[in-house]
Amino acid sequence: MHRSEETSPLLGTSEERRQQESGGSRFFNSPAFGLILISISAVSYGVSASLVSMESDIATPLVVSSRFLGTFLFNVLGCIIGRVDLRVARKDWKLVAVRTVTGFCSFVCGTYAFQNMPVGEATVIISMAPVFVALFSMCLLGVRAKCYQVILIVLSLGGVVLIVDPDSLAKNDGTLPKLNLIAATAAMSQALFKSLSYIFIKKSNKRVHFMAMVFWYSLVASIFTITFILIMYFSLKTAGKSTAWVVNEVDRTDILILSSISLLGFISQFTLTKSTQLINTTTVSLIRNADILVTMAFQVFYFHVIPCWLQITGMVIMVLSTVVLLLTKDRQ
Repeated sequence: MHRSEETSPLLGTSEERRQQESGGSRFFNSPAFGLILISISAVSYGVSASLVSMESDIATPLVVSSRFLGTFLFNVLGCIIGRVDLRVARKDWKLVAVRTVTGFCSFVCGTYAFQNMPVGEATVIISMAPVFVALFSMCLLGVRAKCYQVILIVLSLGGVVLIVDPDSLAKNDGTLPKLNLIAATAAMSQALFKSLSYIFIKKSNKRVHFMAMVFWYSLVASIFTITFILIMYFSLKTAGKSTAWVVNEVDRTDILILSSISLLGFISQFTLTKSTQLINTTTVSLIRNADILVTMAFQVFYFHVIPCWLQITGMVIMVLSTVVLLLTKDRQ
């Protein structure tokens, strides 16, 4: 006897439900979903960077370790709920390892920059990651440089100079703000490592599950930072030196902010890694730079730090140069 097809008054026939599930699956693996994810990543990263800047009195290693550990714990919960296979093929371990190193170095540099210079200016400098991609292509891959690319790169670097030390190009009388040079170098270093991270996430494509990538990255980074803190803390304590730069006291408000940084960091990494597997790196870089708007809003309205006209000019030059570089890259 022919079995009648299973139906439901709300969900329809089993065949209709399969089609709906298939359509949903296609959407969650589509470029449109990738655009939504990278937009969420930009906002969450911008808010997270602003919170890090608020916690400038907390030791940098403590902020870094809490962020990585929080990202790891949130990711473990997501992997359990989603029943994610965390196994990585032997041929892909090198990509995961390099992604872990570049991601770790990127966040450490960024944390130091956000804690020691205005968050808006730091984010603008970090957004020059595409400039490093272009430089790597020319210097390491032998890609022939075009005249306009060289001009745009020089303009971007000039914009950084205006942001960091506008006084050197003005009256030179100390009336204009001068940023922490080490913090600015750290911001540029994050841009460098960030560009490498994009490349290796893209190389992994869909061979490595995006949550597995975040899992191994956050696990290794958590182990490394916690081990570093313990070694430095007991070494300094044994030597009778201050341990304040490694670990210092925090109150309930600090714990709440650190927890928020961890959650936002997980959301940012989760959405960035998945979106990079769905859409091209040019689009990812362009939309990801929207975090500048978030951090500048925090800088002006919360921290009440308003950049001078030369710094604003430098930001505009740098952002426009980077955007043009990105938009012309895919035409080559």
